[in-house]
Amino acid sequence: MNITTCPQPEELQQLIEGSLSGDRQVECTQHMDSCQCCQEKLEVLATGGSNFSQVVVHAYEVEPVASSAYWPALKELNADLSETYVPRSTPRSAEVSLQFLQPPTDPAYLGRLAHFDVMRVLGRGGMGVVLEAFDSKLQRHVALKVLDPDLAYDELSRQRFCREARSAASITHENVVAVYQVEKAGGDHNLPYLVMQLISGESLEQRLTREKKLPTREIVRIAMEASHGLVAAHAQGLIHRDIKPGNILLEGPENRVKLTDFGLARVVDDPRLTRTGFVTGTPLYMAPEQARGDEADYRSDLFSFGAILYEMCAGEPPFAGNSALAILRQIAEVKHRPLREVNPEVPEWLAHTIDSLLEKKPEDRIQSASHLAELLDYEWALMRTTSEDVPVVCQIAIQKRAKRNRRIAAGVGAAFLAVGLLAGSFLAGGRRDGKTEVSSAKPVATLSANSGAVWSVAFAADGKSIAMGVEDGSVRIWDIASESVTATLSAHRANIWSMRYSPDGTMLATAGDDGFIKLWQLPETEPVESFESTNSVRGVAFAKDSHTLFTCGKEGGVRCWKMGFKKAAIEKTQHGAVLAIALSPDNETVATAGSDKIVRLWNAHTLSTKLLLEGHTGPIYGLAYSPDGTRLASSGWDKSVRIWNTGSGQPVQTWTAHSGDVWSVAYSPDGTKLATGGSEGAVKIWDATTGKLISTFLGHENAVHTVAFNREGTEVASGGRDGAVRIWAIK
Repeated sequence: MNITTCPQPEELQQLIEGSLSGDRQVECTQHMDSCQCCQEKLEVLATGGSNFSQVVVHAYEVEPVASSAYWPALKELNADLSETYVPRSTPRSAEVSLQFLQPPTDPAYLGRLAHFDVMRVLGRGGMGVVLEAFDSKLQRHVALKVLDPDLAYDELSRQRFCREARSAASITHENVVAVYQVEKAGGDHNLPYLVMQLISGESLEQRLTREKKLPTREIVRIAMEASHGLVAAHAQGLIHRDIKPGNILLEGPENRVKLTDFGLARVVDDPRLTRTGFVTGTPLYMAPEQARGDEADYRSDLFSFGAILYEMCAGEPPFAGNSALAILRQIAEVKHRPLREVNPEVPEWLAHTIDSLLEKKPEDRIQSASHLAELLDYEWALMRTTSEDVPVVCQIAIQKRAKRNRRIAAGVGAAFLAVGLLAGSFLAGGRRDGKTEVSSAKPVATLSANSGAVWSVAFAADGKSIAMGVEDGSVRIWDIASESVTATLSAHRANIWSMRYSPDGTMLATAGDDGFIKLWQLPETEPVESFESTNSVRGVAFAKDSHTLFTCGKEGGVRCWKMGFKKAAIEKTQHGAVLAIALSPDNETVATAGSDKIVRLWNAHTLSTKLLLEGHTGPIYGLAYSPDGTRLASSGWDKSVRIWNTGSGQPVQTWTAHSGDVWSVAYSPDGTKLATGGSEGAVKIWDATTGKLISTFLGHENAVHTVAFNREGTEVASGGRDGAVRIWAIK
């Protein structure tokens, strides 16, 4: 018997829960078959507000009808696949109107947009047309992402496009596609567009389509680099919400990872940008909370990332189905098949990591991208470590690592112990190949903050204490002899990128991710002066008068500050983030470098450009002047150290210093040595004239971000992602 009146909401809820009485359950079920109104109410109750039927109408059909809600929903769910790379195969054809372009200056081009000569259409996504263009001002190839002309008069689309621009432009990291600028096309069209880094390579999606499964080493490398890009996004308060293989680009012959397409990203705790119950993301890689239409957070990105890792290992996604709804239900309700059943060759630690990322409840997953990055850094360092990489190894560190490895996985521990034994032969031999001087790798002191990564260290003038800048925004002042904290400064609201003591030793300058530069007169715990920049401050340098500061930042350019004045005395801007700064010993020249791969020398009095030093093939992270000012050392993404003649701007020496990024470089006070810190966790000491390796110190568990000599040159301090500073004796 069919009932004619609609069930009450409480009966519908009982129907969902299975607690409705038998007869009444049959009656309500029969009624639901013919009552669309009740069907919709049931869906809303079952999904917490999301109306799935509108998302997947006719999804089971091979070709849904034109009027189906499937098409607009699919467009939303998939967003727009980024095409900011140059494909190795011919890009798919797209009927794109280019009427918004100005006439070309050369018949070889399709047209012109501002000062960009458009060469070809790379692709068309859900919201944007992506073009390859040549920047006639800066003489470089770029990708332009222009709001699709079909959406030009849709205010919601314009707002969402601009949100993507702001999201992407706020992230500066070597593993995120750089956004150089955001502009509007002139004329009648007035279309917003992004000017982005042009990536030559392919997407991870293309590679998986071709190869299905990837080798373990390649999986770990890609995962490690992608996780660091994710850390950078999350540090800006951004949740990507659409992590998928198509949004992971592989650049150049080394397949350097670049995250892209922040079209669905939103700022945490900003309810204006999305609404609860609205399903966003790509079904195959959605987190369960996204599939249910619930609020996403950082851990949602980690679930999506886990699904990608699973696919790289297994050759197939962890969840599958013949419709979007079937996939979403599996994600929300069904446990994935254990990875080692699909591919027994996957290391146990990696399978365990992926299982943790794919937990249904966010609180059961790995809790942060930085935690995941640290784990992957550590495992990658073990995979990359060879006797050639480790000429001198601290026996204590070897023992600690071997014990830790045995707890994690006996196989990995045994492998690393074998490496330790090999490295130990160098200790016994005294000299490596009869040329490399051997020194003790035992640290003089180990200072652990336990408050996040260390990005900056600075020795006090007397060498008895050291300042440590920590990721949580605090500065710890340590007494080295007792390995104890003598003062803690609540310096910044976010990471401290750089610190310097004044030449007279009376003040400490700190530069933070919160955009502030602060001056401290220790032992006072309140700043004596504070300057506010427009964005994250990445580097700081003191002039020899101890009252003038030079800084560089994420927004690009260099600033000169004078004590007693709140505004910068002089400032100059440039494209891209400036990540490192150094002042020549005579205070006549400021050197800066960053994401544009160029070292710039500026007149310190006018900030006019003096020289451009070109040769690095990626972002530059470290700069250091020799004590006599005739040489400048630079280091960065391309694993190299380069020594420049500061008079001519010509390179003097170049060598590969580490197996990964070289985060920092420092000259010894006498100019005879260089110290470098690398992403594999090693601190290395080099002959500054010949580039010959003197010694290597191992003790950090992962990347070394910063190195600094004391004034006597007898010790070097290193700080890293493991949250510790280690001090090493130098012969």
